[in-house]
Amino acid sequence: MKKSLLLGSMFCLALELLSLHIGAQTAYPSKTVELILPYAAGGGVDAMARAFAREAAKVTNSTWIVTNKDGAAGLVGFSALANASPDGYTLVFSPASPLVVAPFLSKSMPFELNKIQPVCQVFENVFAIAVRNESPIKSFADLIKLAKESPGKLNYGHAGTGSVPHLSVGTIEKTLGVQFNAIPYRGDGQLLPQLLGGDIDFAAPALSSIAGRNLRVLAVLSSEKQPGSPDAPTITQLGVGSVTPGLNGIYATAGTPQAIVEKLQDICAKVTHEEEFKKTATTMAQTPAYLNTQAFNQRLAEVSKTNSDIVKTMKLEKN
Repeated sequence: MKKSLLLGSMFCLALELLSLHIGAQTAYPSKTVELILPYAAGGGVDAMARAFAREAAKVTNSTWIVTNKDGAAGLVGFSALANASPDGYTLVFSPASPLVVAPFLSKSMPFELNKIQPVCQVFENVFAIAVRNESPIKSFADLIKLAKESPGKLNYGHAGTGSVPHLSVGTIEKTLGVQFNAIPYRGDGQLLPQLLGGDIDFAAPALSSIAGRNLRVLAVLSSEKQPGSPDAPTITQLGVGSVTPGLNGIYATAGTPQAIVEKLQDICAKVTHEEEFKKTATTMAQTPAYLNTQAFNQRLAEVSKTNSDIVKTMKLEKN
């Protein structure tokens, strides 16, 4: 009799656990999902986050909101995620820089990396080497020739120390044996007037920042051709190998149930293939590029190692 009662209790417990597992898979999301954007409103990533939230709301028949929590180059928003409940209702939509660059440039991180669970890659933010149309530099070959003739004399602008374009140009310098004079700005909005005015020789802006401007793209910092600049060669074609674009995705708090992570992964896959999301990406000169959880984590690990090496090569100091 006791054995029967014990078996019955174990069976009921198993059913309850199975029910909870199935419930996590089918019920999520059952309330509002908050997407933290760790940067200010109004930029290209902000527009992509809001497009993602709109399509995710349609796909899941639920409410998704975007909350801007900017500060410390994205670290404030990720800190909020690290301290959030691991239930999948607080997420971050962001470039990966706070995870794959900041640890090598910050003396103290405000959160532990193992508190963050990357879920999926959504899109890539591709950068370029650009000059104004009036520039005597007509090609990437011209740029490298001038740099070799006058090491350190060519001034270029980038979106900030340790930013994706700064490290990308550092990779070009290392690979081709040239030296430029890097000038950091607070984003593309600040550097573009200087480039257009001829105050700097070239810049490494995002393709999303230069559409319709009086600029010539000498190369796209990607291994793939870009629809926004179809005639521009890729940096790989020019013999640099490859550089990493801005990797943008969804992140959850570590400890989020696997069933919810898998559901989020599926939501990401569906949204990145939605026509409305693709239209927004095209308008913003961004490239939808979905990666599942495993592939995204693997890519982030590889990029982190690459960035660690190039930061040392460039002798960038921690702040």
